[in-house]
Amino acid sequence: MLAYRNRQATPRLQAALRGRSEQMVVDHIHLEPLPEEEAEEMLAGEATAFNRRHLYRESEGNPGYLKALISEQPVFTTRDDLSRLHQTPRFGNYARYTEELASLRPEMREVADAAAIIGHEFEAGLLTQMLGRNETEVLGTIGELIRRDLVHPVVRGQYFAFRHPVVHRAIYNHSELSWRVDMHLRADEALCTRGASPFERAPHVEQWIRHGDLAAVDILDEAARAVAFTDPGKASAWLTTALRALPQQPRFEAQRARMMILLAEARGATGQLRECRDLMHEALSILPRDPVAQHAEAVAFVAMVQRLLGGREETDAMLRLELGALGSEDALVRASLKFEIAAGQLHSGDPLGCYQWAQEALTVVERHGHRPLQASCLGLMAMANTANGRTELAYELLRQATTILDGMLDSELAQSLDAVMWIGWSEVLLERWDEALRHFEKGVGFAIRSGYRLFLPHLLAGKAFVLRDRGKLSEAHVAVEHAVYLAERTDSPEELVNAYAVRGYVDIALGHLDSALQNSFAATLQPRHSASGWKEALALRILGEARLLNGDPEGCLALVTDAGGPDLPTADAGSRVAWYELLVRAELTAGRPGQAEEWAQRAVHAAELLGQPGRMALATLAQAQVLLRQKPEAALTPAQHAAGGLEEAGRVIDALRARLVVGLALWHEGRFDDAAKELKATQLACEQLGATVLARQARVERRRLAARAPHARSTDPESCVIALTGREQQIAALVSSGLTNRLIAKRLHIAEKTVEMHLSNVFAKLGVSNRAAVAAAVARDDPETLPDAASDQ
Repeated sequence: MLAYRNRQATPRLQAALRGRSEQMVVDHIHLEPLPEEEAEEMLAGEATAFNRRHLYRESEGNPGYLKALISEQPVFTTRDDLSRLHQTPRFGNYARYTEELASLRPEMREVADAAAIIGHEFEAGLLTQMLGRNETEVLGTIGELIRRDLVHPVVRGQYFAFRHPVVHRAIYNHSELSWRVDMHLRADEALCTRGASPFERAPHVEQWIRHGDLAAVDILDEAARAVAFTDPGKASAWLTTALRALPQQPRFEAQRARMMILLAEARGATGQLRECRDLMHEALSILPRDPVAQHAEAVAFVAMVQRLLGGREETDAMLRLELGALGSEDALVRASLKFEIAAGQLHSGDPLGCYQWAQEALTVVERHGHRPLQASCLGLMAMANTANGRTELAYELLRQATTILDGMLDSELAQSLDAVMWIGWSEVLLERWDEALRHFEKGVGFAIRSGYRLFLPHLLAGKAFVLRDRGKLSEAHVAVEHAVYLAERTDSPEELVNAYAVRGYVDIALGHLDSALQNSFAATLQPRHSASGWKEALALRILGEARLLNGDPEGCLALVTDAGGPDLPTADAGSRVAWYELLVRAELTAGRPGQAEEWAQRAVHAAELLGQPGRMALATLAQAQVLLRQKPEAALTPAQHAAGGLEEAGRVIDALRARLVVGLALWHEGRFDDAAKELKATQLACEQLGATVLARQARVERRRLAARAPHARSTDPESCVIALTGREQQIAALVSSGLTNRLIAKRLHIAEKTVEMHLSNVFAKLGVSNRAAVAAAVARDDPETLPDAASDQ
């Protein structure tokens, strides 16, 4: 077998192959790009699913490029108890590509190396100036490189590009260091004679700059300012180099402080929050107070970073102190400080205070026409009113905010990614799912393109939340996995709370119940300077859901105290309905339908205050579940209304839960065939979405009701094993293995009293009175109907 790149085959090789084909049959096999599912096997364990997709797209399905890209991925090492992970650079494995250079003649190799200095794409005219060679000669050499498939034309004229960015990096990194620095200097000199901008010159200046070269420092400084919002990673690299070259002398102190502030902002934008905060504090300590506005702008930015890191009280004090030092002429800067105070108020659980501060800021911002800050103020005010249940005003604020946001260019969007976050979450709470997903995707798309990661974990978590409720579980899993990956690297308690909670929420739908419990519990363990924030309340609710599905209804109900009591003052107005519906299920599981009815009444009252169709349908579902236990003959109509309302509102997962109740209510009306059809359709819908817990519940109910229907063939105890819940089946299997209650509790990480409660239910459902009879029933049942006792439910 002979393998070769068709476009790199020499005339001699092609002639030999043609001659061989005259003597024997030769099969030519054209290799297609590697399928993405096969690439997944190569990438297993290398990155998050989000990053794996990006690497696959960048590789264009070429396994060689994919391996090189994997080798370029950064290494992260644990540093402290918080598992804060730092990036360590890696050099790619380019051996197979540098081998292509071995056969090049010296003049071809020189042209290839010099072209790599310019970049992945290069211009022949600039290359000619750098090399000091004849243009015709250089173009002829480029033509040979094209025939070798190392480069190809980009557009008509003298513009070319390397075959792939991996090939460019391989050639660049393989060249000799001193020669490379000299060629960067030549490239910069050539660009300077052309009158190129600092942005065009900066990549070369960065490589040759010498300590004390103030002109070069200014070029890097100016170039960094030009890309601060659209490419903060590049800005950070240029400023780091410029600061090293700037002399440590008192006369340069003010310049150093201004550059450090810009570097701190770039570090914050790329997600390096602690580095940003520390650098900003150092810069503020040497930055002159005059002009005051410049100092205040820096304080506003570091306040936002400190809020993400959890320092709310000291941040609020710092902002108010800075606000007092500003004059009335610095109106726009004052508005920035007031906006940050407003954001802190919302995170501390004071939506009214948030609205008032943000409204003061908005009044000033509108006069100055600062669109990014205007969108942020409107989005924050919409979120505050949504959380407070003032939905009519929230809708109007949201309309104004989205009008501005939808018309923004990237340069403006970078200054208001927090607006995307507030607008997106407001739309979630107002059940505007499509708009929320569109805005979250807009924010995520910009953040990925630019490397502007300051709010990316929040945006990804919001996107995952919407996708989960819409039933797009695999997409939700990819998004939230990446949100957690990034949040763990920012070390921001606020971002970690949000990312862990939403991952737990997605895990619940996917049936990863142990993982859901771990993630939602981790969300509530993050350092909290205020226990009253809406994100903390969300994390508590998801922890309650995970506890309930893991067979611990009492643990779920106990979280009401942490949420502030039965009135749930820490939760936003919309989430209270979801809380109460969850508590209904917990009380029913614990066998207390009376208490469940009280929570259902609270759900209805909370939903009526909002007047949102989806919330009303969810409250109706709470009522239907209580009726199914107390008056099953009356449950069908509310269950059907709940299912229809939830489907219309776009709450796909909740609608499927309602359809389960519809199926059970049909059975209680004696409509056994209709019940079986409804439960089967629900099971299939859940399986199609990957909602394994709901699918299992539907399957169990189908078999349980089939066994109880008048035409059922068997009434033996063993036929009832399938009627047990997932946790009850686990416990029954462990009992049959001879484990005591204490050992079962330890194995399943639940309380021994919880085991006793489940075992009591098992005895009742199987109609037995001892553990031996449970073991006998399990042994007689089909093993495939029982989950592995050690597995996730």
